[in-house]
Amino acid sequence: MGTTAKKTIYKSKLFTVEQEEILLPNGKKKIYDFVDRLPTVIVFPITPSYELYLISEYRTLHKKRVIEAVAGHVNEGENLLQAAKRELKEEIGLSGSKWEKLAQIKVAGSVIKSSMSLFVVKDLEVGKPNPEEGEDIIVLKMSIHEALGKVMAGEIHISSAVIGILLLDKLRREGKI
Repeated sequence: MGTTAKKTIYKSKLFTVEQEEILLPNGKKKIYDFVDRLPTVIVFPITPSYELYLISEYRTLHKKRVIEAVAGHVNEGENLLQAAKRELKEEIGLSGSKWEKLAQIKVAGSVIKSSMSLFVVKDLEVGKPNPEEGEDIIVLKMSIHEALGKVMAGEIHISSAVIGILLLDKLRREGKI
C-alpha cells in the first residue's frame, strides 16, 4: 500500500482536510479523506486534597454547556508544556510549579488525525484569567470522586476530560499522585 496522490481540500487555522489516493495491495486505488488537526493540550490542576479544577463552557458544536478540562491548541513556536501553561493561565487564571505529563493520546484511528497531551499540575497559584474573545468559562472545583461520578452519570462526556479523570482516579488510588 502506498499513497499515489495527495491534495489539501480545505485549510483553516486549526485543521486541514486532506485527500489521499492509496494504491491497495490488489492494485486497486481507494480515496481516503481525513482531518489533520493541530495538537492539543489538556490540563488537570489538582489540589493537595485531590480536588480538580474543571470548566463549564458553552460549546457551539454541542449547542450547550459542557463540563471539561482546561484545553487548547498548541500555537506555532510553542512546545506542549508552554501551551499547557498558557491555556491554564488564560482560561482560569491558575499557574502551578509541579507539572507532569499524564498521557499522549491519539484522538482516532482513521478519519481524524490529532493528538492530545494530558498534564496534571500541582502547587497551584491563583491569578486572573484572560480568556479569548467568545470563551464563556465557568470554573468548577470538585473532588476526583465527584468528577468520576459525573463521568459515570454521563454529565462529563468530552473524551479528553473522561480519560484524564479516569487516569487521575486510578493514580490517586495507587498513591502515585
